[in-house]
Amino acid sequence: MIIPELLSFSTLIVCFLTVLLFFKYAGKSGLLIYSALATVIANLQVLKLTQYVLVESPVALGTVVFSTTFAVDNILTECYGKDTAQKCIWTSFFGYLFFVICMKIAILHTPVNSKECVDLHAELKKLFSPGFILFISSLISYIAGQFSDVTIFSFLKKFFSGKFVMLRSLFSMSISTFVDNFVFSMCAWYIFAEHPISFPTLWKTYIFMNYIIRLIVAVCCVPLVKLAVGIAEKKDV
Repeated sequence: MIIPELLSFSTLIVCFLTVLLFFKYAGKSGLLIYSALATVIANLQVLKLTQYVLVESPVALGTVVFSTTFAVDNILTECYGKDTAQKCIWTSFFGYLFFVICMKIAILHTPVNSKECVDLHAELKKLFSPGFILFISSLISYIAGQFSDVTIFSFLKKFFSGKFVMLRSLFSMSISTFVDNFVFSMCAWYIFAEHPISFPTLWKTYIFMNYIIRLIVAVCCVPLVKLAVGIAEKKDV
């Protein structure tokens, strides 16, 4: 059996390489595309729990992929300004809404009367039934988390006159990822959930442990922001 931590680390490396490649060859448009895709992927992955070897409680997936979107926000803010980063946030969410609506419409189609089609229809229906609950929760947490990240990073950029990009990125992501994680977990699994989970489970599985992982990813994302800014300087954007 492959160690879950190794799988998550592999996911992080794939995300880093994708961000750098998208940014190098497509500029800010590439980052907009990445952020939209990462939002959709993370909201699907969050439905599955994994059991890390080094952690007692199960941890919801999607944390690694979604956490990299905060790094993308910081790259856009640093290279193109606060307004561009905010446009990226709204583009990602409207992209996710489009995805959810299309899948909901697809589920309304009556499946072909065969066992394979009926079974696949049932699995799709089960997978995308919580879509709008997750979307509402994501919208609220996204506004709280992503916009706080852009605001904090932008403020620190002005305060330090554009210096200390790595420190600014780490500080803003450390705060904003907690805000996003706390608000999303409360909304998706407690406030709006049809069957709310207990608060101790919510705190251990979805809030505390996810935040620890997000902090680790935030630290790992600091060099990513620095590398991306270096690419932008070479391209003279």
